[in-house]
Amino acid sequence: MAAFGYLIVKEMKQFNSNRFMPFVLVLLPVVLMLFVPLLANMEIRNVRLMIVDHDRSTTSALLTDRIAQSEYFRFAGYCDTYSGAVDEMGMGHTDIIMEIPAGMERDIGRGEQVEIFIAANAVNSTKGSIGGGYLSSIITDFSEELAAGLYAPDAPVQASGQESSGAGAALSGDVIGGGATMPLTVSPQFRYNPHLDYKLFMVPAMMIVVIILIGGFFATMSIVSEKEAGTIEQINVTPVRKRDFISSKVVFYGILGLIAFTLAFLIGHFVYGLAPHGGLPELYVGAVLFLVFMAGFGLIISNYSDTLLQSVFLMLFFVLIFMLMSGIFTPVSSMETWAQYLTYFLPTTYFVNILRAVCLKGSQFSDLTFNYIMLSVFAVLINVIAIVTYKKQR
Repeated sequence: MAAFGYLIVKEMKQFNSNRFMPFVLVLLPVVLMLFVPLLANMEIRNVRLMIVDHDRSTTSALLTDRIAQSEYFRFAGYCDTYSGAVDEMGMGHTDIIMEIPAGMERDIGRGEQVEIFIAANAVNSTKGSIGGGYLSSIITDFSEELAAGLYAPDAPVQASGQESSGAGAALSGDVIGGGATMPLTVSPQFRYNPHLDYKLFMVPAMMIVVIILIGGFFATMSIVSEKEAGTIEQINVTPVRKRDFISSKVVFYGILGLIAFTLAFLIGHFVYGLAPHGGLPELYVGAVLFLVFMAGFGLIISNYSDTLLQSVFLMLFFVLIFMLMSGIFTPVSSMETWAQYLTYFLPTTYFVNILRAVCLKGSQFSDLTFNYIMLSVFAVLINVIAIVTYKKQR
């Protein structure tokens, strides 16, 4: 333990000897948090839709079939109750819920307006708002066609998994009322981010990027800089054990990462209004696990690098993969199928889930058990590899 303490002091002195690195530790999270959330944008596809159909009529089947023909939606299934569908949304199985009221076909036949309820998962506010807009547009077009009497009684369409009640199956212009009134109206609701503030989606992403850059790059450059300075040879001939040497770097750069993460969180809270509805312990446990992984991963890169430039290029390659293929900036559901399977092998994916679920949904440890377990496995495994691959003379 005494040797480990001395190693921590050594890392601190070595870090402070470089006047540029403490400056980066503060400047990087400030710049990322203040500017990137205001500039980023995203395109939406493959929005998962779950339908709660209380009417179960030919008209509801026609509407469902019309939505299924759109390239923007992916059918996530039917649910008998709205509360059940909300539970599915909370578990991340669907992005939008469309609730069709009972008696819709009957009310349309009487010339009355019917309100269709839409609930969108607005954790990703862009996906929620654009997806809800797409769905509203489709329903509006369908409503206009109903009002114009474009559906003949001899051409019903039956959606998969639905049963027609048979009541009012023949829809015509006379029954609708000659097109004078739009029979369907839409009442949308955006859950978890009711004001559709896209910055609340981007701010957690920037907090993750801060950890990747600080925890990963700083650790990567530590061993390589000692190689270039020649001080690594002095460490190699001492009785210091490999696990103590690697662990001291993981702990020290993990602490630096927590400082940067805290600074980024404070900016997110006071500038953008981000609040951890699930609690700070859930946030920081996930951050610590992810920092341990990133520090260990950076040390593995430095073990196989001889120069600082080589280590930076290697780390940059993997950082781009972590950021582009884990759902930080683009929804995983919008990726190709093979890429979606690849995300399961990226620890960044699980930390993204934790951070956004805690900050926007109010999720707790029990809701995110699998993500914490996977992060723990990655953190332990990568640091064992870092210790084994470090070459020491004794």
